[in-house]
Amino acid sequence: MKEKLTALLEVRKIIALLVTILFFILCMMGSIGPEKAFEVVLMVIAFYFGKSTALDKPE
Repeated sequence: MKEKLTALLEVRKIIALLVTILFFILCMMGSIGPEKAFEVVLMVIAFYFGKSTALDKPE
């Protein structure tokens, strides 16, 4: 259980989550359009999963 909690506190995960939440809020407030929010969030998530996959140790 402790290992799962420490895994959630990785910097990459926190940044990806915060950027996603930030652009969702900006989109809801009308500061940016949904298309732009979608593009940015998609890039962040793609980078996050790409980096996570690259860092996985082959078995």
